[in-house]
Amino acid sequence: MPKITREEPHYQRPVTRYAEIEDAIKNAIKNELLPAGIVVTEDPVARLFGTSRTPVRVAFNKLEERGFLKRFDGRGFVVSGAKKPKRISLAHEMLGLSKTPTQLPQPMTAQRIAADFEASIVQALPFGLYRVHEQAAADHFDVSRTIIRELLSRLQDRGLLRKDLRSHWVVGPLTALDVAHYFSIRAKLEPLALMESAPLLSQGLISQLHVRTITATEKAGSLTLGMHEQLETDLHITLLGRSPNPHLLRMIRQSQIGLSINQVFAETVGAKSFSNSPMEHRIVFEFLIRGSWDSAATAMEEHLRLSAARTRKRLMAFSVFKEPNLPNYLRRISA
Repeated sequence: MPKITREEPHYQRPVTRYAEIEDAIKNAIKNELLPAGIVVTEDPVARLFGTSRTPVRVAFNKLEERGFLKRFDGRGFVVSGAKKPKRISLAHEMLGLSKTPTQLPQPMTAQRIAADFEASIVQALPFGLYRVHEQAAADHFDVSRTIIRELLSRLQDRGLLRKDLRSHWVVGPLTALDVAHYFSIRAKLEPLALMESAPLLSQGLISQLHVRTITATEKAGSLTLGMHEQLETDLHITLLGRSPNPHLLRMIRQSQIGLSINQVFAETVGAKSFSNSPMEHRIVFEFLIRGSWDSAATAMEEHLRLSAARTRKRLMAFSVFKEPNLPNYLRRISA
């Protein structure tokens, strides 16, 4: 067996910005810069952070899970700890931000906005057919159209959007048949990647991932959005990421659109509706702990079969959900 000195997978999801926003708001609350009872909404917080509303929305949801924010009858969230909500204009200082912040070293511009851009595209997928307006997207993120085209090409490789007959970039609609086809591919390829990758992972890492599934099954009735996202990453990205076949990993990544749809669903209705998944994840890792790679691959295939049926039902449920408030670079196309 080859000696492995690193545990990093060959590929990872883009790093999202919501964690940075979540930490800043959490620290502002702990330091009493943001007092109890203050109402916070997406638009003003997004402007103060210089970002889109998508990562702010995710950060709010996670802060609610951790008890720092609460939903209330009015619009938005309220900082926990007060009986009555108070509406005031938020300032940079209240979030621990400088009015003229020192610009930290940034990764390539495309990488910096990739997570926010992808999140908006994924959010639109279940709700119909949309055109992506390149210039509007460039204006929204304050980048060149070249950067936007680079990201669009990446997302096209992932199967998240395509070009129509007029060479316009379009998103959606994702159908139940599309979901069935994607999961059919995953059911064949992901067990194969597991067989290649799992023997190259340390027992310590496998044990760590296994423990997380145990915790999740014990808390299945109160599964949070963050826990659900972590479980999905553990099983379908980290576990497979040591496969030495980059072409296999690319094909898998292109077919994992179901992960994105389920994440949108969890953000819309909460993660409790995913209470069946942790046990299926746990079974895979139970076999891996024993070194039973074949049995783990079979369990993975069965999990994907069950997940396909659940994802198709969730996709149908989107028809009764209110269309999200999407960025202006996503323009709905009438049927």
